[in-house]
Amino acid sequence: MGDQMLRLGARIAEIEALYGCALDERDGRAARRLLAELARAGARLAEEADRAAGPARRPAGTRPGRARLRRRIAGTQRTADRIISKASRRPGRPAQSA
Repeated sequence: MGDQMLRLGARIAEIEALYGCALDERDGRAARRLLAELARAGARLAEEADRAAGPARRPAGTRPGRARLRRRIAGTQRTADRIISKASRRPGRPAQSA
């Protein structure tokens, strides 16, 4: 489990670095490229975490917590969208459209 946790930590550090670079980037094209790479890094983190969690055991035909999981995902997406929206605005300039 230790190696898996180390890999997860490395993926999280990669995401943090990409996020910071995307926030600091002034060129719109480069920022979009960094955000696309951030999305790919997030997908890699999710895959790694899924592998670390291993197979889930649950009774046949039940999916406990599925609605809660969907609400958490939706809330996280809204937060990410809000952060990206605020970061893409410059003082005195309208927000750029993608």
